[in-house]
Amino acid sequence: MSEVLKVHELTKTFGSTKVLDGISFRMREGEVISLIGSSGCGKSTALRCINFLETPTSGQIEFMGQAISVNRKEGGESEIVNASYIRAFRQRIGMVFQNFNLWPHRNALGNVTEALVYVLGLSKKEAEEVALAALSKVGMANFAERYPHQLSGGQQQRVAFARVLAMRPKLMLCDEPTSALDPELVGEVLKVIRTLAEEGATILLVTHEMRFARDVSNRMIFLQEGRLEQDDTPTELLRNPATEGVKRFLSGVMPACA
Repeated sequence: MSEVLKVHELTKTFGSTKVLDGISFRMREGEVISLIGSSGCGKSTALRCINFLETPTSGQIEFMGQAISVNRKEGGESEIVNASYIRAFRQRIGMVFQNFNLWPHRNALGNVTEALVYVLGLSKKEAEEVALAALSKVGMANFAERYPHQLSGGQQQRVAFARVLAMRPKLMLCDEPTSALDPELVGEVLKVIRTLAEEGATILLVTHEMRFARDVSNRMIFLQEGRLEQDDTPTELLRNPATEGVKRFLSGVMPACA
């Protein structure tokens, strides 16, 4: 399968703190990759840099053959090369956030149609047809007229997935999509991700659900203090940790993977 994403020497600093320290990896169409590691290791920042919600300090991101480079200039400023591609990236990369980010004044259908109308330029009728199909895919078609405050957290997150799916992205970024949910609601969102993975979606996932990550991923990438320490199949990473950092992390989560 063709390569969808190439991340090369990606760095990100906030003041004197280096959050990402030259990470590089590639991703093929249809792959599911889970970014794992302790809180604060740079996983969410990596996702936000890929679609330029955060501007990297330096490095290169190539998506669907289009490359954006960020160079560190003297004085500490960053220069973006091919910044005009950022809009194209965002149109074809969908992101599911931790906290849903639904419009409170629009019902589920309206939340999904918004970008279809104003970004893709579909008519209201076309947008509603696409939106209803996406809501149906995540089991939310019967809740299309309900507003976010009338939905559970799991239902809101499924609407957020429908909003992304309706845009037909080439890559989905999922930033701990179950972290804001009560434990009994986690399963319904993981079921959506599992179904998408089985259907061949390309997904880069940040999660602490280690058993799920093991089962759904083609590869797992371990980050520690902003550095990529292992990029392997779940079986290889869990059985043969490459560094002491990976070993320490797994010693704390292995019961969840049993």
